[in-house]
Amino acid sequence: MNGLTTAINLSPLARALFAHMERAGSISAREAMADYGITSATLTRRICDIEAAGIAIFRERRKHPITGRLYTRYSLTQAEAA
Repeated sequence: MNGLTTAINLSPLARALFAHMERAGSISAREAMADYGITSATLTRRICDIEAAGIAIFRERRKHPITGRLYTRYSLTQAEAA
């Protein structure tokens, strides 16, 4: 994690999610559940915490290619959401 996350008052889980988005580019609820054992509601709350700290989060609605279900992918920049 960079100095930005240590300067911002974020919970350990919000810091982990921020670091994940820095490394991987984005995160979905399915990845958050598999990697961190959290529900989509918890992911949404932590994303809101990150935004409240002044960090812009972009949301991209996608359709799963196999199931056809809609989901949201969160990223730090629009370019990384693709």
